[in-house]
Amino acid sequence: MWNCPHLLVLDEPTNYLDREALGALSAALNEWGGSVLMISHNKEFYGSVCKEEWSVADGNVAVQGISSAREMKAVARKKKKYEKELEGDALLESKGGNMNADGDKYKDATTNFWGQTVSKKESRQYDKAKKKRDVALMRKILQIPMGKVMPGYEELGDGKTVPN
Repeated sequence: MWNCPHLLVLDEPTNYLDREALGALSAALNEWGGSVLMISHNKEFYGSVCKEEWSVADGNVAVQGISSAREMKAVARKKKKYEKELEGDALLESKGGNMNADGDKYKDATTNFWGQTVSKKESRQYDKAKKKRDVALMRKILQIPMGKVMPGYEELGDGKTVPN
């Protein structure tokens, strides 16, 4: 037998209870930390227990009231919308000043020699190679052909001579 439920399903719990028993059930449900799915016609009872009311009629569900979970999701949606509205310096400031236009922290080496976007994995590899000063690996990730210098990455040289 399971002694620690997370969900309690009640079908017309008020049918055979007197006022005193209804009060005790209401108090117990309000103290309990789990979820309650209740089917009831007694609005006086479920109004004191439930924060949300889902009415089903004609194949439609109407939700009234608000639960803390739905409230948290609404706050998260507002925050996401707000971050999309931020531009330029405000976005950089909100992200700690270390982001590219997409809010991605891997802002170096976003395109290779051929103008194609490199993957996040390749960007991370590029960052590691840059820290180790591994010019050959950085050139390989950026797909810079031997004898060519990539504009903006002149420090990587032409691949034939060792850069300073």
